[in-house]
Amino acid sequence: IEKYGQILIGNWQSSTSSSSSSLQNTQQSHQQPPQQHHELCHGEMYDTILADYLVGAMDGFSPYYQDQIFPRLNQHLKPGGTIHVIGLNPIPHNDNTNANANIICKVARVRDACILLAGHRCYREYPIEWIERHLEKVPGWKVVSSSRFPIMYSHAAIVRQLNVARSKLSLFPSKALAKEMEGVIDDLERESREVIARSPNGKIRYGFDYVVTAEKSLEVDG
Repeated sequence: IEKYGQILIGNWQSSTSSSSSSLQNTQQSHQQPPQQHHELCHGEMYDTILADYLVGAMDGFSPYYQDQIFPRLNQHLKPGGTIHVIGLNPIPHNDNTNANANIICKVARVRDACILLAGHRCYREYPIEWIERHLEKVPGWKVVSSSRFPIMYSHAAIVRQLNVARSKLSLFPSKALAKEMEGVIDDLERESREVIARSPNGKIRYGFDYVVTAEKSLEVDG
């Protein structure tokens, strides 16, 4: 994708201000430093923006800013431009209607519990309807398409999520708690293997990823 555009990684919640190093130098020299822009993509405009699992990741790095991210990106979308938002529809805590698929819910719960017990923040996914509503709230934006892509979980995919949980055990507040949780994770891995073995194609179909596309009117600036 790099040959078609820029891959941007940064803090969309950042604001325009002087850097701490410039401020320190100012205090020493008693001179007013030149204003520096530290806002991500300051002044840059694009025909197309691809928000690749951006909203779901924000709670881990810039919590409580999700409702402002589309107006923030609007500053960089040219009139007539397009934004594609990719996301994962949230996994429920339980699914009592589907015994086999409920293993996916249990794995997600344990993974997130381990992340929290390690003192870290979890990602927080948002449903496709939330994305559509908030895209439409931006002046001049109109949702033109929404697509859903069912997820097929293999045992390897489930184990990757369990390994995220395992990677947090060393950060638990006590070794005893970590040991107990390690047993829970091992049990889930065995249970998931049994569930997958019962599946005709060796995978569990559950939930979906989505792509929501919105266009910006030619008559709207900024």
